[in-house]
Amino acid sequence: MLKQLNLRQLRIFQAVVRHLSFSRAAEELYLSQSAVSQHIRQLEEHLGVELFVQVGKNVNLTEAGSYLMEYADKIFSLLSETQQVMDDIRELRRGSLKVAADTAAGVHLVPTLLGQFHHTHPLVKIKLEVANRRTVLQRLLWNETDLAFMGYPENTPGLTADAFADNDLVVIAAPDHPFAIRDHITLAELAEEPFLIREPGSGTRMTLERHLLNYGITLNIAMELGNNSAIKQAVAAGLGISVVSQTTILLELETKRLVVLPVEHFPIKRKWYVVYSTQKTLSPIVESFRNALLNHEYKF
Repeated sequence: MLKQLNLRQLRIFQAVVRHLSFSRAAEELYLSQSAVSQHIRQLEEHLGVELFVQVGKNVNLTEAGSYLMEYADKIFSLLSETQQVMDDIRELRRGSLKVAADTAAGVHLVPTLLGQFHHTHPLVKIKLEVANRRTVLQRLLWNETDLAFMGYPENTPGLTADAFADNDLVVIAAPDHPFAIRDHITLAELAEEPFLIREPGSGTRMTLERHLLNYGITLNIAMELGNNSAIKQAVAAGLGISVVSQTTILLELETKRLVVLPVEHFPIKRKWYVVYSTQKTLSPIVESFRNALLNHEYKF
């Protein structure tokens, strides 16, 4: 029955309640008194209850009328709120943004970008998931996230990857490593050093292996680690050298816990990518965030 309520009749009902007068309600609504009376009568017939009782010249609400007034106020308040939310979404003030990122991007890049976005869109609900690259791509394919960030996107049917920032891979070592005072290091020398590397499937590892394959270089792998934080800690402790995204070591370079080595054919020039599904229409707020990235409106 509630689905069939006539909102215009409810508006007329509210006016009569405000004035407790059919004639004054008619004046407010620019209707005839008979038209107001007819609408109220139709509403009473529809609901099967009396809404007003006439006591002499006075019009009073019945118990049912009091309840209806309470719910009518809630209905129109909710409708007003709904319209405001729709306006906010249209004007990019409200909405949701679900982001997934590989480990490097999720720890060192994306939080800064989302922080700047949140500053200008404080009502937008933001969700960030940090996972390995394969899981991130899976989230996109399963329509569980809006955008993904990574340094090494695969050519996956149904997904589009746009580069938006530099993501150079550099060779790092502890400041007291013998190579730290050198001004040139060959790949052959690099291959002799204990090397710390990411786990199989890591985008950084795949890029590095493909790069070195061009020069016939095989690394002396001393240890595999599952994330960049572990890599950085192990390198700083003198356990070996490694290759990481320069974006991930800005603090360590500033505090002199790590140094970048001048190895020939490095850095490996790479990009950060924002990836999305071509099978999904991006919401206005998601499209706005993506466009801001591609237009370099955010700094990191």
